[in-house]
Amino acid sequence: MSAPSFRFWLDLARAGNFPSVWSNVLAALVLSAPAAGTWPSPGLLALTLLAGSLAYAGGTTLNDVFDAGFDRKHRPERAIPRGLIARSTAGWVGSLQLGLGLGLLGFLGASPLAAAGLGATILLYDWLHKRWTGSVLLMAGCRVMLAVTLATLPGQFMGRTFLAWLVALFVYIVVLSLLARREYRPGAPAEKLGKIVRKMLAFIPFVDAFALLASAAWIAAAGCAAAVPLGKWAQRKAASS
Repeated sequence: MSAPSFRFWLDLARAGNFPSVWSNVLAALVLSAPAAGTWPSPGLLALTLLAGSLAYAGGTTLNDVFDAGFDRKHRPERAIPRGLIARSTAGWVGSLQLGLGLGLLGFLGASPLAAAGLGATILLYDWLHKRWTGSVLLMAGCRVMLAVTLATLPGQFMGRTFLAWLVALFVYIVVLSLLARREYRPGAPAEKLGKIVRKMLAFIPFVDAFALLASAAWIAAAGCAAAVPLGKWAQRKAASS
């Protein structure tokens, strides 16, 4: 696969947001650990980061598959409207990515019901987000369901701090999503709103970091905070919105 075509796939996967997904995964594992501040094993962390990335990539790739008609008019620079990647090919790849991500979570011992709920939330969002304003709740629900699924791994649990973090993350993503929807309204300052949305996407790890600080998980909090500049760098290399 040539470098340019690989870049198109990274854009479909919204790889510019991967650091915030990794931050969410780390926060979920640490905040749902049986002992406060417990760091996950390297193997578990690596596999859950991969699973979260695959699920996210599959969801965003399928999002462009569902939105192909809308993008031909409003986002013609994207790979599918430009004819650089066939819609059917993107559909198969996105489905494979999502399936592998969910399957890996199940292999690690996550609740099948939670993993299925994550997949259903992602697909419902992809299908409804251009049809229903309330789909911003589903957008936030995708991140929340990933965290919930991780909290069902063997030895993990959902305590008060974990649940408080989920509420904060949910509210943040809803606000971000509402701003993103305004980009396409007639007369809206699309460029300005786009910059704000990209910054908010990059700053998602701060929500994770603050929750970890409240749990005295200093090292994990520092790791999540480091995902912010990493996210800004990633956004310069691949699409994030």
